[in-house]
Parts: sequence; C-alpha cells; structure tokens
Amino acid sequence: MEPITLDYLFRINEKEFLTVIPGWQLVEYWDDNTISYNPEIQRGSRIKKKRNNEEVEEAVYSKANVKKIYKSMVAGNYFVDMITLNVLDDGNSSISEPFYDETNEGRAVNITGQIEIADGQHRIRALKMLNDSNEKGITNIPLESFIFPVKITHYDLKTAQQQFHQFSKGLKISSSRSEYFNATDHSNEIVRQLMRNSELTGRVEIVRNTITKRERRNVVTFATMVNAIKMVYKEMTNAQAQELAGYLCEFFDGLFNTVPELLDFESRQQSKETSLKAENFMFYGYLAISKLLRGKENWQQYLPLINELDLAKESEVWFGKVTKRGRNGFAIINSTDSRAYFIEKITEQFEQLLQNQ
Repeated sequence: MEPITLDYLFRINEKEFLTVIPGWQLVEYWDDNTISYNPEIQRGSRIKKKRNNEEVEEAVYSKANVKKIYKSMVAGNYFVDMITLNVLDDGNSSISEPFYDETNEGRAVNITGQIEIADGQHRIRALKMLNDSNEKGITNIPLESFIFPVKITHYDLKTAQQQFHQFSKGLKISSSRSEYFNATDHSNEIVRQLMRNSELTGRVEIVRNTITKRERRNVVTFATMVNAIKMVYKEMTNAQAQELAGYLCEFFDGLFNTVPELLDFESRQQSKETSLKAENFMFYGYLAISKLLRGKENWQQYLPLINELDLAKESEVWFGKVTKRGRNGFAIINSTDSRAYFIEKITEQFEQLLQNQ
C-alpha cells in the first residue's frame, strides 16, 4: 500500500498523534477507501438481504444520526469535535517520524497501512451526505469550512477495541456490543474463547441485546453470556478463568449435541412457542448446570437430564417470575431478579434429577 502524507502538528507519544483535517479531505479519504470502516473496532456489521435475495454485509450505524448531523451542518450550528482514526498495527503498518514537508511548508508524517475509523463514522457519513448535496445543487456549503481536530492512533486490534469500549460509554449501542470490547474482564475473555473454540463459534450475537425471531444462527447474546458467567461463577483469578474456559468449551460442545433445538432454526422457533429451552435467557440456566456438573466424574453422561427439566413457559414455577403473557404468546421477564430466580430454580431442579440417578 502506498503511504499517504498527513500534516503533522503534535506527537503525543509513540502511538498517538494530533492533527487537523478539513471536511473535504475526510470525504476524499472515505471515497477512495483510504479511511475505512472495520466492524471489529466499531459497532459491528449486519447481513442485509437485497431484493434479489443476495446477502450483503453492511456497517452498523444510525441513518437518523447521520441526517441530524447533516442538517446541523446545513443550518450552520454544527460545532466540530474530535475524530479518532486508527492505523491498525498489524506488523505491516507504520507512522513515520515527523519531517518537513516542502509542498505544504510544514511538518508532516507518512502513514503506511489501512486507516480505520475509531470514532467519527456518523460525522464522516454526514460530510459525505453534504458533499453529495452540494454536487446536486441542493446546498452550497464548502466542506473546507469544517476543520476537524483528528487524533491518529497506531494500535493493534485488541487495544483499538478497548479504546472503542471507552468511547461506547457515551454512545447508544447495545450492551452486547459495548461488553464485546471490554477485554479486561475475565468473563469477557472466557466468552471470546468459547466463540473461538466451541460449538458457540458463529452463534453469539455481538451487536444486539436480543435474538430476533428471524435470526437463523445466533442463539445467545454476548452480554447474556458474560453476565451469566459473572452471576454463576463470581470473581476468579487469571488461572481460574483459563481453566474454566477450557471446561466450558467442552460443556457447550456436549450441550449442543444434547439439545437439538440449538442447532436447527425451525425446531428452535417451534420450541420457543412453549419452552424456555432454546431461548437466549436459558443460557443463565445452562451456566448454572455447568457449575453443578463441573468436577463430577464422567459429567457428560448427565447432560441428557437437561431434556427432563420443566421448561414450559406456562409452568407454575416460571409464570409470573420469568414468563408472562405477551401480544403473541409468552414473553420473557428479563431482569436482575428474574435471572437470579431462574438460576436458583434451575439449580434446584437439576440437583433433584442428579439425586434421582
């Protein structure tokens, strides 16, 4: 990749720089893909079906927010604020030492590698909308009137994700997406290992807080898994977290072989009409069962007992505490109290089944 030259104003440290970039140049960089969107360090991506049923992956962002920023720019009451870009430190990228650029008569740096939006996607899209509006003759607002302070970082993927986790504290994003970037938490890292090394690979929703009815593959959200591990297993050391991750990979491999609804979309949808077994919420129960079986000799032989649990949504043990009547059947009561109650009752039920063996 050919390096690009950016005006250099200030070096914060080895990994961070400050500069200013006019709006027109941000749009130019966006159009030629010099600046790109990486779902791994941003809000994620989603699959959208076109009219011809072709599936395309697209960035997650709010069109309404983009339009609000655009309207504010057009109205003349938009205040520029800092945009953060990251040059992904993957071993093939670099930011040079500052040098004197004779063309621009000032200090500059050369950047080699892909530049990705860490914070500012909606503002750049609004600038793009304004540029298109100018070209169509709808507006006549020069983009050079918007001079953005820009922080440029040179972080690896994990550090860039942690940076976005900090940004996300003030953003309207799902707790699943925010938690996905919180890599300093033991439960978070355990779920990441499950996503890499178990049957949960490709089945964990990392963008939304819920599993939609049309979701064909994902069975549980990232936030649910993290919260369930915290509630069931409490605090742990690094060594304990590593050991637990290994065990849970085996447990969920066994679970998916035991509960066919988790693997098949049609049977999962049918099950959800009357049962909790394939619900996102059920993973609080599955984690509780994992703790009961942990340390038992030949624990895998007890997994089929899951199919003997009373998981009917209309059951007296659940109705009013975990389930309720909704517009189209039963709905889940998902609260701190209902989760704790569910873990307690599933534990009691499964312990009774174990004793009856």
